Amino acid sequence: MTFNVFQSGLGFIEGPVWTPDGRLCVTSISQGCIYVLGGDGVVLERLPTGGGPNGLAVGQDALWVAQNGGIFGASGVTRGGIQRICDGKVELLFAGMLTAPNDLCFGPDGRLYVTDPLTDRALTEEIEGSVFACDVETGEIETVVSQRLFPNGIAFDPSGTVMYLAQTYPRVIEKFRFSAGRLTSEGVLCTIAKGRPDGIAVDREGKLWVCTPGTGGLEVFGPDGQPLRRIEFGDGTMTTNCCFGGPAMTDLFVTAAGRGSVLKLDAGVAGLPLYPRAAVLT
Repeated sequence: MTFNVFQSGLGFIEGPVWTPDGRLCVTSISQGCIYVLGGDGVVLERLPTGGGPNGLAVGQDALWVAQNGGIFGASGVTRGGIQRICDGKVELLFAGMLTAPNDLCFGPDGRLYVTDPLTDRALTEEIEGSVFACDVETGEIETVVSQRLFPNGIAFDPSGTVMYLAQTYPRVIEKFRFSAGRLTSEGVLCTIAKGRPDGIAVDREGKLWVCTPGTGGLEVFGPDGQPLRRIEFGDGTMTTNCCFGGPAMTDLFVTAAGRGSVLKLDAGVAGLPLYPRAAVLT
C-alpha cells in the first residue's frame, strides 16, 4: 500500500484527529503544541499547550487534549490532566485526578474516556494503569477500568456497544462490552505479533487499524480479532497513532513520530470520526 508525506518537521507527534470542517490536528509532544493542518497539509495554526500533549479529541466547540504532564519526551514539565482548547484559550481540567493521560475519545454516553498509564516506566515494568470516564460538563470522574498494563490507545466500534483498549506492555488489544454506561471485559481480542500497540482507529466495517511504533508499522484486524494485513512504513518512522479523514473519510493519516511527519494513504474504506456528534473547531 503506497503512502505519501502529508506534512513534516512537526516534532514527536501523536493524536491525529480530523475535524468536520476539513482540517487535521496533531499533537506535538516534543514541541508542546497542537498543529492544525489544512486539507492540503499546510500548517494553519500552532496552538501552544506546554508539557506533553498526547491524545486528541474533538468536541462540539473545543479540542480536548490528553496532557501527559511532561513525560514521554515532552517539551517540559506541567500538570497532567485534560486540556480544553476553545477560541485559542487553554484550560486544564481534572488536574490532580489524572497522572499522565495518554489517549482519549468520547464515548456513546458523551463522556470522555481517558487512558492513564501513570508513567513511561510502564513500558518496561509491570505498572498498572487505569481508564477513566470524565464528564466534561460536571467535572465528575470515574475509574471504569483498572489494573491494566500500560493502557494506551482507545476507541469505540461503529455500534457504540464495544470499546477497544490497547495494552502496550503485554502487546494486546482488549475488548469491552459497553452497556448502560458500564464496561464489561470480554478478554483479549488480539495480540500484536510484531511490536506493541499504540493508537487505534476503527473503520465503518468495524476493522481495527493499530499502530505499532517500535516497528514502524500498522496492523489491521477484523472485529473478530483475526489479522487481515500489515502495512510497513519503514525503519525509524515510529508510527504512534492514526485517524481517518478526507472528504469521504477514506484517507488514513498516520503520525510518524520518528520522522516528525504525517503520512497519508488511501485506506480503501471509510473510517469513523473521532468525535461523537457534529463539531466545529473554533
